[in-house]
Amino acid sequence: MITVGIDVGAQSVAAVALDGDRILAEVVLTTEETTDAAARRVFRQLLDQAGLEAGQVERTIATGWEADEVPLADDTSSEQVCTALAARFLVPTARTVIDMGAEGCRVMKLDPGGILEDFANNSKCASGTGSFLELGAVYLKTPIEELGPLSLTADGAAEVSTICAVFAESVIISHIHQGESRARIAAGIHRAAASRAAELVGRVGLVEDVVMIGGAALNAGLVKAMEDLIGVKIHVPPSPQTAAALGAAIKASKKKRRRKKRPRPKSE
Repeated sequence: MITVGIDVGAQSVAAVALDGDRILAEVVLTTEETTDAAARRVFRQLLDQAGLEAGQVERTIATGWEADEVPLADDTSSEQVCTALAARFLVPTARTVIDMGAEGCRVMKLDPGGILEDFANNSKCASGTGSFLELGAVYLKTPIEELGPLSLTADGAAEVSTICAVFAESVIISHIHQGESRARIAAGIHRAAASRAAELVGRVGLVEDVVMIGGAALNAGLVKAMEDLIGVKIHVPPSPQTAAALGAAIKASKKKRRRKKRPRPKSE
């Protein structure tokens, strides 16, 4: 049974094609298109990558910020449910899941059977999100993909506010003007972002194994900062940015009844 999951994020759209317990293809697009247009484009690219025709897809579920704006999906599901499903699929021993994206962060605790037991979201402040790291990269004039490795070369971390993203920005600028090393500032930025996520871990209760997903999990500096703060190893799956889409595809495979499909875009 081939299913597809589509995750509509704040800055990107991801899709995963699943056949049973085998991932056939995965695609991530960063786009400023409307949700419907972006979902259709990622769906077409996914089919092309997997060598599938639209008619071969049994069911599609959308999740994320604007899941209801994806007409090609047969149904929607919450990000918490999809993320929990994906975490256990990728790391069968997962009990605590840290999900950090561009505009938000959540931590979930799963019971021994993998069922969502508790979760906590960050506040509206951006200091514990991927966008905060991107902003830091801008001030340091460093490509975002190089910010993590840069922080790992530091001999310590410059102090960066964890209370407010706006205040943290002024602190970063002040450090730059005072001649603080870029590596130490980068380490401070990662520690500030990680501390907000660590607060959420403390709120739900830390239980190993810990898994980190979301686009920010690709940042090795952030993962290291999180490990230092919570004191345990964090497992990062190979494609953490597609985890929610994978969970949606898994959810689709568990549906017993297929509802009437809406028109799909053709694969060609």
